[in-house]
Amino acid sequence: MSQDNVSNTNDNHERDDHKRRPRKKRKNFLANAKKYAKKGQMGRGTKIPEELYQYFVGILDAMKQGIEDKDERTALVNNVLERTKGEEQNVIGNQLGCRVVELLLPFASPEDLERYMEVLSPDLRRLCSDNFTSHVVETLLRAACERATEHLQTGEDNSSDSDEEEAPKKKKAKLEPKPEKKYDEDHIKKCYEFTIKISKYALNNLEDFVWDQYANHILRSVLKCLSGITLLPGEKPKVNIFKDSIDDGKGIPPHTGKMVYKTVPDEFKQIVKEFVHRLTSWPQFKDLPYQNITSGLVQVLLYAIKNVDKNLTKELLRQLLDESFAPEGWVNNGTDDKKEVKDGEGVAVDTSNLPPVFESEPAVRMLEAALFVSKKKTYTQIYARCFINRLGQLACMPMLNYTVQRLIDNCQVKEEFEPMFDELSDRMSALLACGNTGVLVALAKACLRLKAKQAQYLNSLEAALDCSSAEHQKYFPVLCLRLLPRERVDLAALDKDYFIHVHGSVILQAVLDFQRPAKAVSGLLELTGDQLLIIMCDAKGCHVADAFCKGQFVGVKARDKLIWRLKGYYQKLALSQYGSRALEQVFQVASLEQKIKIMTELSDKSNLLNSTQYGRLIASKLEVDTFKLSQKKWEETWKKKEVVNK
Repeated sequence: MSQDNVSNTNDNHERDDHKRRPRKKRKNFLANAKKYAKKGQMGRGTKIPEELYQYFVGILDAMKQGIEDKDERTALVNNVLERTKGEEQNVIGNQLGCRVVELLLPFASPEDLERYMEVLSPDLRRLCSDNFTSHVVETLLRAACERATEHLQTGEDNSSDSDEEEAPKKKKAKLEPKPEKKYDEDHIKKCYEFTIKISKYALNNLEDFVWDQYANHILRSVLKCLSGITLLPGEKPKVNIFKDSIDDGKGIPPHTGKMVYKTVPDEFKQIVKEFVHRLTSWPQFKDLPYQNITSGLVQVLLYAIKNVDKNLTKELLRQLLDESFAPEGWVNNGTDDKKEVKDGEGVAVDTSNLPPVFESEPAVRMLEAALFVSKKKTYTQIYARCFINRLGQLACMPMLNYTVQRLIDNCQVKEEFEPMFDELSDRMSALLACGNTGVLVALAKACLRLKAKQAQYLNSLEAALDCSSAEHQKYFPVLCLRLLPRERVDLAALDKDYFIHVHGSVILQAVLDFQRPAKAVSGLLELTGDQLLIIMCDAKGCHVADAFCKGQFVGVKARDKLIWRLKGYYQKLALSQYGSRALEQVFQVASLEQKIKIMTELSDKSNLLNSTQYGRLIASKLEVDTFKLSQKKWEETWKKKEVVNK
């Protein structure tokens, strides 16, 4: 997880006040639509009758409430799209009408979807560049592509991580039957042809569409559809206003190590290759990373070609590296006009030795995408040309520390990670001071993933937190959770509520999974029950219990000691939202004898458990009522459960 960088060091460390930035109030589309109607304005864009406008407002209202019954949903979709018959162009040119149609098209009947394909096809040039209708074209493309390729999906994990040589073997070993076709052959064929048509139209108008703020996003959608991209790193799924119980609303975290692609036909992949050939032949290709709109497009192109052609991916990355990121013989433009950049310790950072890519945020974001899609050899070239001997200064800079995180996240070779670690290990104090603690998280995860430099990481972090001495080592877990050096923490008040840093929690979880987590384990076991309660009842701290209980190198005796240390606090844990999570983890690793002691404690005041919804859930999951009635019956039931789970 990344953290907002704060330039003022003193402000950055005032974390104990539990202060949060006020969130911006999200614009409520439906409320605004109603407000416009009261003023007599029927939305922006083309004009639609007031009766139709009010009808769409009512439809959005009904959708917002949630329509979980499939028959009701189908009826609503059919009725609304039928109402737009003959007025499709006018409706989608209106802000409200566009929104309604955009939401309903993925659920449209074959007849309605085909009708919209036919109506929109003759006027694509204008529609693709319009601020409202372009969204409908995108949705129509995605819906058509989804239906055209749905029958090709086998349910296999089509991961971008797997090597080319191993992929065929896996497919042969686990060949799952193709799903039944939801639509007839004729509709699938029309969807396929429409996808090809839009894609080739976009390709033929590439020179104009690249610079258009609306058509540019159609190009991106075309590339995603043709290459089988489900979600980009850091992207969240576009949640439809209909309540969908299947969609968990989770996206792909930006520090993910792989992407999952859908299976797509070869003809789709061929068009993606044409996009690459066309764009890379432009004289101005080297400048594309340096503008927001074009950088975003080329980033999608990088993710798309990764699933299409391994050699073409390598060529594209090499061209970007040679012409844009760090051209041979590049010379800095001079530092006179540049703002002075200071690191976490207030020392001015010399930016004159940084390649051109680091001068532009759009280019930096593309560099991160390049790191993600590159294979080992190309990754090494990017590291050598852009990062080597510069990691310390990059990691302490507000914008560029995220790029260092992506570099570390995508490192797959132990021997390559070790010099990276050596460059950064003595900068941990500066990273803490400037708030760029995401770099510390990336280092901890890499140490764990590559099984390298774990002891050195612990020593460097202890030094940065000022708890290296024997008498202060016991404070390591608490200082790590707060990500504050010892002199900034009131060690006498550890049994009072305090702010736990999300990065500190993730780092401690990784450390507990190291091959030698003794310092973290012993430090946690030194804490009193009250101090452990504060950690485990916190939204971020409760996950430490997961790592402690599941850590493969955390000993059984240590877990037993933790269970004993929490004696008398299980009731309080059960009543807390996050404490109940931690209680479940502890309960799972407890022996039967320990489970009975925990259950005895919970059942003593079982009425208290019903005072909170989390207490009721715990009472239900652990079957507290059964335990109160008959301990023997509860033991028999629980033994059967454990046998089934094994």
